[in-house]
Amino acid sequence: MGVENLSIAIMTEKEWVEEMMEHLTQMTLYLIEKSLPGIPGIDVDMAWWWEDMCYNHGPLVSPKIFEELMVPRYKRITDTLKKHNVDINVLDCDGRIYELVPGWLKGGINCMFPIEAAHTDPLKLREEYGRDVLLFGGVNKIQLARGRDAIDREMARLRPLVEKGGYIPTVDHRVPPDVSFENYLYYLDKKKSIL
Repeated sequence: MGVENLSIAIMTEKEWVEEMMEHLTQMTLYLIEKSLPGIPGIDVDMAWWWEDMCYNHGPLVSPKIFEELMVPRYKRITDTLKKHNVDINVLDCDGRIYELVPGWLKGGINCMFPIEAAHTDPLKLREEYGRDVLLFGGVNKIQLARGRDAIDREMARLRPLVEKGGYIPTVDHRVPPDVSFENYLYYLDKKKSIL
């Protein structure tokens, strides 16, 4: 369908879009109820969500439409997961996510990943939402190519988040090819020292 056609459909064929969303919600609930109770001796720690609905300038859908169409469906799913002791819901969304974080939190999704440092600052998210939001990502991978001093500064910038808990520093996606192996190993050592 593509982003453009889906964007048009949300406004012109809303019932049809909601029907698709509801189908996915019911299918997800069915699969959770069928699978989670039936795994003796296995505890599920977290659920992962893939919702790439932001880009470098913000959401692909308005926060109002997001809150109306999606947040209640998230909540139904996260409430069902909670019944099975799954309390951590990790959301994978690229880009600038600030505008949608309140809705995700209302919907029970409480961990943001990969926090692309070029578009979203994990320090700002923690300042605004405290420990209500868990964070995973946020390392500015461009700094890894610039050498040890730049790596030291980047890890020092993120250290307060690590010390407060609820945050794991990682790069988003892949390490760029211009990062030397030596710099990468140095970054890993610095990260281990603050973890």
